[in-house]
Amino acid sequence: MTVFNMMEILAKEILDRHWDHLGMPCSCATCRNDVLALLLNALPPRYVSTEKGQMFVKAAALNEQFRVDLLQELYRAARAVAARPSHPLAGENGA
Repeated sequence: MTVFNMMEILAKEILDRHWDHLGMPCSCATCRNDVLALLLNALPPRYVSTEKGQMFVKAAALNEQFRVDLLQELYRAARAVAARPSHPLAGENGA
């Protein structure tokens, strides 16, 4: 097993689970990746190198406060991307 950030897996899972409820004005891959990037930058990394480490992080993710914090950061990231997408939205003038 190589070293990797379990928070990336958890962030992708929560993004997939809640994407339809975020009210994003655009659902393109760029906006989705921008939300994921902002979310990951707001979260502490959780690097693991063993299956035991994976299980430890997954167990911590079952904590209600952990989930609330993750959702709060997800919605914060989504609001930021919705307010300033990295590309013009359909029907916008400019670029």
